[in-house]
Amino acid sequence: MRMRRLHRKYDPELFRVTVLQVLGVATLACGVCLAQVGPPVCGVPAGKQVASLRPQIRPRPTVAAAVATAETAAADPTMMVAAEPMENFGVARYRLEDYADCVGTGGCYWADLDAQAKRAEAELARLIATRKAGEKLAVVLDIDETSLTNYCEMKREDYGFISVPFNEWAVSSDADMALPGTLRLFNQARAKGVEVFFITGRSGEQRAATARNLEAAGYKGWKGLALREGVEKTMATVEYKSEERKKIVDAGYRIVMSVGDQWSDLNGEPKAEISVKLPNPFYYLP
Repeated sequence: MRMRRLHRKYDPELFRVTVLQVLGVATLACGVCLAQVGPPVCGVPAGKQVASLRPQIRPRPTVAAAVATAETAAADPTMMVAAEPMENFGVARYRLEDYADCVGTGGCYWADLDAQAKRAEAELARLIATRKAGEKLAVVLDIDETSLTNYCEMKREDYGFISVPFNEWAVSSDADMALPGTLRLFNQARAKGVEVFFITGRSGEQRAATARNLEAAGYKGWKGLALREGVEKTMATVEYKSEERKKIVDAGYRIVMSVGDQWSDLNGEPKAEISVKLPNPFYYLP
């Protein structure tokens, strides 16, 4: 028996609509991440005169050029080269700047953040699915370089951390910059009825500004905000944050996830069922 081949007349308008629908679904599936795999645009903060606190020599050499200069000198028989077990700090800062700005060959900080956030979103969905009837679930979030980014101020300080301007920035309205992946995770938790608690190493004097910037950045409907008060200001970070998590557990919550950029955000008892470590190459807090 011969099969008849069915021919469908080509409809250019139908084809155009179909393509647009497919592109729309693909864009929605990717969400906001497509626009967030690079650094935010930074202006000069209000009241500041310059975009950088450190004189800039431009164009600066690339990391590859700096390494090539050293290798060329080392190969020169007339050059007496010293043993240098540590990488030059200036070159290390170039490497850090490239990673933060997603240029060069050293990777992209923002893409790494987003990838880790996606892993956390998938894991949170699994954890929420294990909730028992009447059970109160909680997620704990750190703030700096976890929920809010200080990228623009760190860049202005050439990643040197100058405490006075840094703390001025942290309480300014310029600092209401969310890390997109963490904000997605926050909204996922809230949409499923999971309470979110912020535990930060900031001092209590910064409470009002911190709360304002969290709200302005899109974190709306959180349950608690813990900052260091009184004797907590001299406590080790692991001890302080562990005690704050214990308060949440004692209030009857099951902490399913904790997210931070420092090991000290996550270590200590009680721990969350899953602890998510975000990348932070800029500073280390024991």
